[in-house]
Amino acid sequence: MRIFSASPCRARSFGALVLCCWGTASALACGSVAGNDSPSGSGGAATGAAGAAGTSGAAGAGPRTPTPGCRAPAGVSNAPKSIAETMTLINALPKPLTLPCFLESLARPLATYATFSVISAQPAVGSRSPRIFLSIGANTMSIVPDGVGEPLLEFGEARPNYRSLKAEFEFPLLMPVLASTPYDRVMFNDQITSCALCHADEVQDSSISGVRAFVSQSFRPTPGERVSLAALQHELDICDRTREPSRCALLDGLLGWGPLVDFEFPTQMATF
Repeated sequence: MRIFSASPCRARSFGALVLCCWGTASALACGSVAGNDSPSGSGGAATGAAGAAGTSGAAGAGPRTPTPGCRAPAGVSNAPKSIAETMTLINALPKPLTLPCFLESLARPLATYATFSVISAQPAVGSRSPRIFLSIGANTMSIVPDGVGEPLLEFGEARPNYRSLKAEFEFPLLMPVLASTPYDRVMFNDQITSCALCHADEVQDSSISGVRAFVSQSFRPTPGERVSLAALQHELDICDRTREPSRCALLDGLLGWGPLVDFEFPTQMATF
């Protein structure tokens, strides 16, 4: 998966899973990243060194009218700092729930890091549709506007020593999710997740009762493959909603509802 993985390697056999994790520039790998227990950045939204080096404002001129149903109800946080808080927000939003609607609901400024790397089971589709990490507290999520990973919201919830708890949702969500849903989706079998061969030292998180949830090594993107916030905004500005409605909707859900800021993964974290 993910992010800690990224999206799970949906291998149908052990051999296929091994191949999935032998990352090359042209192959999918369960490789990705996640935050660690590093300090939060701007407004508590970013993990690591966040800041104003890169910013992106809402698309269009002036405030926009929120999309009905895409705002957190009173009493529900729109800045989910964990997988559990994300589930609370998701269950509070009307169904069916699309990924663009969920993204619109998130608090701004939203800390982001985009990469055009394809070494992941949630691969980018070139610089125009990069894999985009969203950092809120200990919670690192990832999305991609196009390709096989487009319906997925991947998670890596930070643990000490550059490790992370792995999980995933697939959108649209037609009904409220169970506590086990995001963890069940990344299971390869009853003992390991689909991330295990790419992310070392996987162990079950016994602090989460009643579900099978696993923690393993985290990775960060290769810095030379970063896509700037300005480039992301340009992709929204030129997006053809007639030809690519889903891609444009996701870019708009991310970029169209308030500013984004850059964040940095810890330099001590390994790259995939």
